[in-house]
Amino acid sequence: MKNIYDIFNILWKQTEKSDAKTHAGDVKPDGVIEENDFYYTDDKNHYHKLDVYYPDDGGVKHPVIIDIHGGGWMYADKELNKMYCLHLAKKGYVVFNVSYRLVPETTVDGQLRDIALAFKWIKKHLHDFPCEDNKILLTGDSAGGQLAFYSAVLATNKELREIFNVEDGGLEFNVLALTHPVPFMNSPVMGLYCRYMWGTDYKKRPERFFMNADDIIDYGKIPPTFMITSSGDFLALKQTRRLYKLYADKHLKAQLMDWPKYKGEDLPHVFSVLHPDREESQKAIDAMLKFYNRFI
Repeated sequence: MKNIYDIFNILWKQTEKSDAKTHAGDVKPDGVIEENDFYYTDDKNHYHKLDVYYPDDGGVKHPVIIDIHGGGWMYADKELNKMYCLHLAKKGYVVFNVSYRLVPETTVDGQLRDIALAFKWIKKHLHDFPCEDNKILLTGDSAGGQLAFYSAVLATNKELREIFNVEDGGLEFNVLALTHPVPFMNSPVMGLYCRYMWGTDYKKRPERFFMNADDIIDYGKIPPTFMITSSGDFLALKQTRRLYKLYADKHLKAQLMDWPKYKGEDLPHVFSVLHPDREESQKAIDAMLKFYNRFI
């Protein structure tokens, strides 16, 4: 098992270098206040921190966005999505940018526990920032999309929280937004990688029965959901379309933004998160926020 994790870590180290190169020339949007590195637990773990960003407009209250970064459950922290979250804040939102522990320090269910603890902190401190009450969008990309989807379900089902040993974060979500999510972790191809994210003993634990979105979707009240994928999304195109079909089969409210080529080019996995300042990304972000505003 250790050798498997070592191989995965080598692959993610390559991604880390690529992402660092991608963000090297990023320019922060102006007019946004940053409050960084709040610990949401008492253990002072580097990964138990979050940032808060909001418009510098004299304390006017704004709707809330909570963002869960991706990284294959093994890589990154909130810094990966910082530029994306700053652009969201620039558009008139209070944005909480959350880190969580990574595999193999923890497992997927441990990450869900971390995120629930972050929700508890946010619930307690909402009024420390210019937040409008009861207006919350939960979003995540790639692996963060899976974690956001599961967190939204767990938030509404006590029985399931007990199975996953997850605390009640105390938040209700008006809308869920999933950017290139990978919520089918026990699928034939993805499962070769994803099953390891649940830990070496996953077959002995009750969570093994809830490794795919269709295993868990009936257990909670799912908020209206906006989904993004693209023709160049080799990791999550089929997964996102499959999730959208699952919503349709369950008669749940959802909108899918399934991008074809843009100006002759395929748009890659999580393009709107990696390059939030680009024209195509701004269109995707604006569509997501328009969907959010329909339900608040």
